[in-house]
Amino acid sequence: MDQGLYSQDELSLVPELALNLLRGCGNPTGFANLQLGDVVVDFGSGGGIDVILAAHKVGSRGRVIGIDFASQMIERAKQTVAEMGFQDRNIELRVSDMTRTQLPDRFADVVISNCVINLCPDKDAVYQEAFRILGPKGRLAISDIALTEEINPKLREGFQSIWAGCLGGAIPEEEYWQVVQRAGFEGIQIVARHTLTHEELETMACCPGDDFTPSPAIEHVAAVQEKVTSVKFTAVKRFHIDKEHQFPDQTEGKKEGGLRG
Repeated sequence: MDQGLYSQDELSLVPELALNLLRGCGNPTGFANLQLGDVVVDFGSGGGIDVILAAHKVGSRGRVIGIDFASQMIERAKQTVAEMGFQDRNIELRVSDMTRTQLPDRFADVVISNCVINLCPDKDAVYQEAFRILGPKGRLAISDIALTEEINPKLREGFQSIWAGCLGGAIPEEEYWQVVQRAGFEGIQIVARHTLTHEELETMACCPGDDFTPSPAIEHVAAVQEKVTSVKFTAVKRFHIDKEHQFPDQTEGKKEGGLRG
């Protein structure tokens, strides 16, 4: 991943171990507007860079929980926290599915994620879980990968056969916003959007690396040139709830909710 997504000041706050494990398409802590005392949950925390940066921003009165389904990454993140001397900070790292975090209802102020939700087959369940654990006025700060248009089904099957690559689970951007809104979020604001270059596509398609994910066919990568975007956005938890079912008003959720290009 391009370390240029983080400022030099931010990179100086993170130990080398976390930098070496950098995988992502953005810097969600840079636009999450984190405040002292916030409770932050990082979906897909990886090597811990965003956990560390969030901990700096929320301070000793705040709390940061890193969620990752890979136990190896959680162990590395724990090493990162130890290298920073943050063992006494209110940081928790847990192996967990993003669709079933086991965290309490209305627990968090902010959910962040960096190029991970695209890997999840059930994105509706991920965003419903984020909605559940966020308190009133809770918010999202997400960096992720989406498609600018539908791609050939055979091509999609090829990418899905190596699902760990970030193109395997990517869906069209319009569909992505519908997922977010169905879960109960509104006020979607695009912070930045970047069409991936050929070199970035090749890297993303075999993320987290050649040791873990086989490279897709060269012609498959070429076929999606100019069709894959890295998008950074924020959204807020809609307050109006159907009291009988304790679930978002689906009709209202289909509105654009401040989405802008």
